[in-house]
Amino acid sequence: MGDVPGVDVPEAPVWSHSCQLDELVLPYALPSRATECLDLGPRWPRTWTVTWKAGTSEVVVPVKDLSAGPAMASVPVRRFSWRAGQRHRPGLECLVSTGRQHGFESLAERWLLLVLDFVGGFDEVLSQPFRLRFFSSEGKGSHIPDFLVLAAGACWLVDVRPGGLIEESPHNRPNPATTPSSTRHGAKTGSASGTGSGRTRCLSTSR
Repeated sequence: MGDVPGVDVPEAPVWSHSCQLDELVLPYALPSRATECLDLGPRWPRTWTVTWKAGTSEVVVPVKDLSAGPAMASVPVRRFSWRAGQRHRPGLECLVSTGRQHGFESLAERWLLLVLDFVGGFDEVLSQPFRLRFFSSEGKGSHIPDFLVLAAGACWLVDVRPGGLIEESPHNRPNPATTPSSTRHGAKTGSASGTGSGRTRCLSTSR
């Protein structure tokens, strides 16, 4: 998930059987400008929508009913593609925690999957889970989060980006994945903007 300039990574060993998330991921605080352009008026939980893909059908629900969506019956809303000369590196990562393969679109996303597998404590990870359609001062927009992590009693909506590329991100425009929809709508959401330590790469070589 990239190196974050100016952040010291401790050199103490991390034991894979007892590691915690904060030992493998360096948090990144998003600036207030990430949400200031979003339309968060009283009706936004009803006007913003989420589109799931279940088989060949699309299921559209307002954000306020996000927890009622067909998460466990859904498939990625965007296909994972491979072609010569592409800049990113997609692929499939097999997680011991779920017993199946999960798609990723970059090495940073693959490292996040690896971190989740070592930490454990979750039931499912959905790649490219849904398309969020939202409103901002720039008009209508849409965004596909990288992962939806499901655990007992909570879930996390995750965007992954290497620390050195955060300022270059097109999501310096309004980023709806950082909105405080959280527990009011049945999902504890957050944005993990690419901040993995070098330990993650070490773990991947000794897994």
